[in-house]
Amino acid sequence: MTDNWEKQEGSGLWLPEKEGDELIGTVKEIKEGTYGNQFVIAKDDGEEVRTPSHKVLQNRMIDAKEGTRVKIVYTGEEPPSVKGQNPTKMYEVFFAK
Repeated sequence: MTDNWEKQEGSGLWLPEKEGDELIGTVKEIKEGTYGNQFVIAKDDGEEVRTPSHKVLQNRMIDAKEGTRVKIVYTGEEPPSVKGQNPTKMYEVFFAK
């Protein structure tokens, strides 16, 4: 038996690298996952990216629906409150009126 393989393409994951990094676009889809929701954002250039499942971001996006226009701004990290845990990724989220 010979397998024929077809490469699968999907939306990439948006991982901000520095304070002030922004993601602007429209929520195309909300995916529920094991570690929380991921939002597929359609950027103005047509590219689609998924947001990470960071708790703060999920909390800020709780009222987002498909079709919501959003601006997500990465504001940095806060040190962990418990020694040995990862720092908390912080975000500001804005919805278009």
